[in-house]
Amino acid sequence: MSYPESVSNIKPETANPTGDERLSILSVTDYNLIANKDPRGSYDRRTRENLYWIIEKLANAYRLTPLERRLLEKFGNANFKALESKEKKVKIEVARYRLSRGVKRSIKLTGIALLFLMSAGMVVYQFVVDAETRKEIDMAYYAGLNQLGLVSREDFEKARKDLDATYLKLAETRKNNQELSQRVEQMILNNKVTENLKYILKQIYNDPRAKYVKKRKRISLVFNDRTIASYKTNPELWYILGVIESGTLRVYYDNQELLEIETIFGRFGEETPTGEYEIVNKVYKPTWYKKERIDGQVRVRAIPFGHQDHDIGHWWMGLKKLDGKAPGSYGIHGVNVQKVNEFFKKNFDWRNGSAGCPNIQDWYLHFLGKVVPKGVRVNIVQKDKWQSDSDALAPSAT
Repeated sequence: MSYPESVSNIKPETANPTGDERLSILSVTDYNLIANKDPRGSYDRRTRENLYWIIEKLANAYRLTPLERRLLEKFGNANFKALESKEKKVKIEVARYRLSRGVKRSIKLTGIALLFLMSAGMVVYQFVVDAETRKEIDMAYYAGLNQLGLVSREDFEKARKDLDATYLKLAETRKNNQELSQRVEQMILNNKVTENLKYILKQIYNDPRAKYVKKRKRISLVFNDRTIASYKTNPELWYILGVIESGTLRVYYDNQELLEIETIFGRFGEETPTGEYEIVNKVYKPTWYKKERIDGQVRVRAIPFGHQDHDIGHWWMGLKKLDGKAPGSYGIHGVNVQKVNEFFKKNFDWRNGSAGCPNIQDWYLHFLGKVVPKGVRVNIVQKDKWQSDSDALAPSAT
C-alpha cells in the first residue's frame, strides 16, 4: 500500500489547528473527510489518497483521543475501491434494466398483436365463415390438440360428435328462420296478416328480428326489417271482449276482430267478475303480489320477476272495474314462461283456472302489451250472446 510522501512529515502538534479537545492528531477537515466514509466504499483516486493519508496519520501517532482511536479501529484495515469499477457496475445494471424493459415492452406488444389477431379471427369465424368451413376449422383444431396429446382419442371423438350435432341444429335453425321469414313476407304480400296473426306472433316471440316501433301516434310490428302491421294508439279504436264460458279473449281494432285468444278465467270460488273494465296501466316484468295463507292468516308476498315462484309472465295489464266494485285487483297477464305447459293444464277445465285474472300466453300478451294503449275498454261476459245453449251442446262438424 502506498501513501503520499507528505504523510510521514506531519507533526502531531499542528494536526488540530482549531484546538478541539476531541481531536489530537486530525484536523476538523480531516475528520469531516473520513468520518462518514465506508471502509470498503468506492471513491475517486484523489479521495482514496487523502483517506489513506489520514489513516496513516492515525496509525503513526503516539497518542490518540478516544474519538481518533475509534476511527483507527474502524479504518485500520480499510480497503477502498476505485469509483470506476462501481460506475462500470452501474452502467451494467442500467444496460440490464434497459434490456429487461425492452424485452417486457416487446412481450407486451406481441401479446397485444396476438390478442388483436385472435379477436379478428373470432369475428371472421363467427360472421364471415360459413357453417361448413367452421366445422372444418373446429375439426382441425381438435385434431391438432389430439396430436399434441392434449386431447385423448375418446375426447376427440366426443368433441367431433358434439360438433356434428351442433352444426346440424344450427343448420336446422337457420333453415327454419329462413322459412319463417319467407312465410311472413308472403303473408304480407298476400294481405293475409290478419288471418295469420296468431301464428306469426307465436313464431316471432323472443326473436331478435321482431321489433315494435313507435312513431307519432302509431306503433308498428316489424320483423326482419319489414312492417307486418301498424296500429294507431287511439284507445277508442280498440275493444276487448272476454267470454268466460268459451275461454276466449277477442281483440277488436277499428271494428274488426284482430285476434281470438285462448284464455284462462277464474276457477270455482274465485270466478272472474263480469262487467265493464278499463285498462289503467301496463307494467313490463311486474312484481307479483301473491296472497298466501300462513298460520291461518292471509299474507301478501311480493315475488319479483325472474323468481321461480313468479307466475304472471312478462306483462301486467291492470283493469279497473267501471260498473261497480270488484272483490280484489284484476289484470290481464301471462303465465310463468318456465311453466308454459301449466297454461294447457289450467285451460283443460276453466273452473280449475286462475285466481280470477284473465290469463293468456306470453306471445299474445307481449303483442297486446306493446300495441294496446291505456284507456281501452274491456268487457267480460259469461257467455257469447249470439250462441244459444243448443249450439253450445251441439257436436262440431268434422
